[in-house]
Amino acid sequence: MPSHEIPSNIPINATQISRTVRVSAVTLMILAGVGLLPAEATTLPPLAANDLSTPSTINLGIQQAIEQALTQNPMLQQSQAMIDQAKGAIQEANGNRLPQLDLSFGAMASNNALNVFGMKLNQGTANFNDFGVQQFFTQAGPTFGNLAGASAVPPDALNHPGWDHNFQTSLKLSIPIYNGGKIRGLRDQAQALLQAAQSGDVAAKQQLMQQVISAYAAIDAAQAFVGVTRQAVDAANSYLNLSDKLYKQGVVSKSDSLKSEVNAGDIELRHQEAINQLSNAKDGLRILIGMPSNQPFKINELINLSKPKGTLEEARSFAMQNNPQIVALTQQIDAARSGVSSARSVYKPQFNLMAQQDWNSRTLGLKNDSYTVGGVFSWKILDFGARSGQVERAVADLSGAQSRQLMAINTLLAQVGASWRAAELADYRLRVKKLAITQSEEAARLEKLRYEQGLSTLTNLLQTQAELDKSRAELVQAQYELIVQRTNLLLALGELEPAAIQTQPLISQTQFTAPKGSTHYAHP
Repeated sequence: MPSHEIPSNIPINATQISRTVRVSAVTLMILAGVGLLPAEATTLPPLAANDLSTPSTINLGIQQAIEQALTQNPMLQQSQAMIDQAKGAIQEANGNRLPQLDLSFGAMASNNALNVFGMKLNQGTANFNDFGVQQFFTQAGPTFGNLAGASAVPPDALNHPGWDHNFQTSLKLSIPIYNGGKIRGLRDQAQALLQAAQSGDVAAKQQLMQQVISAYAAIDAAQAFVGVTRQAVDAANSYLNLSDKLYKQGVVSKSDSLKSEVNAGDIELRHQEAINQLSNAKDGLRILIGMPSNQPFKINELINLSKPKGTLEEARSFAMQNNPQIVALTQQIDAARSGVSSARSVYKPQFNLMAQQDWNSRTLGLKNDSYTVGGVFSWKILDFGARSGQVERAVADLSGAQSRQLMAINTLLAQVGASWRAAELADYRLRVKKLAITQSEEAARLEKLRYEQGLSTLTNLLQTQAELDKSRAELVQAQYELIVQRTNLLLALGELEPAAIQTQPLISQTQFTAPKGSTHYAHP
């Protein structure tokens, strides 16, 4: 898992002769909305054309930030759409198990002999003349002396009836009795997909929470880093005044005074860059929670996350059972199995009942009603591989779902292990950096005394101060890293919920602290 390391674009070593100081503990998540949030995620809301006033500054707590992100981020709108889609599939499957009532209306005109005669029968208007009776009597003669000839004459009224029309209204009731288990399989598949979509929604919410927590902690760290650079500025100005004083006393050369002046300017520049990084970190959180870009805010809480209980192996076992993405994949496998069952139903017979009432008339209206009832038994015997192809496709879907779950489990186990070890290392690093700061502060104090007495050089003094600034910045990095890794660990375990976040009031805007049980260092 990549380390959430603070980039080294703000070294505090003004002389730049010591090793590179990796102190910018906070570009960290400066681009939280870029590194953690997909490109299609929430964009900054546009400002109203007539809104030129600056809103008042608001205090933003972590729970408020999470709640706002959960209600406005498009990621969750997409997952909710998938849930609604699955619910619709269940409703469709349930409806297919019940009788269906269809109402239809049709109008037809034709001069086809069979159609015209059928329309007259349906309308109840057929008579003997429609069979050519009058033509028959005419050909047979008054005494029926030409019966043989008359019988051989085609009836014009029957064979060439001319145009006629019919209006038909039908009400049909279809009752499914047995369909080989197809509808039940589709319903079970839709139910499993709904559960998978709901688990996916939980996963999406937890992922969004992880982004918000990381972005919020990035602001905490950025503010602490501003405090680090502020201390560096104060120290640089102090050394500048000291070197000027010693130069006037003839203790040091003019070059020391010039070096101190350059050093103070460089450190002031680094401080301004840290302030800019803080603004960038705030913009990243704004993107995540959908806050207008002209809305000023400040965070008022420090966030803590406790270490999960148990061992690494217990954590891995728990993650396999509780991680919402793994749960969703398991439910997708259940849906694929139901899909196989539904596909195999095409090899079984089907039986359905129907009842229909029709009205037929040459004019609009419900006239000349008739009734039809029946049952239909069907069984496809030969289709030249169409059914087997359908079943094979469903089986392949099941195999693919099982493979995806196996790959996800392997990835999850590696992720839990990496986050667990990274969190342990960050916790240990806090204790090391606490000691390093104490020693560096004492070393800087002694080096300053030596320089004041002319026993050391300005180069040594600035290098000692750079080491102190480096230790302070690395502590900020370690604190931020611990929060990020514990957040990632809780995400992998499926336990990243708002209740898992512990908070304490932010006393100073440059304060930053590690979770309880770890070393605590607050910047003045």
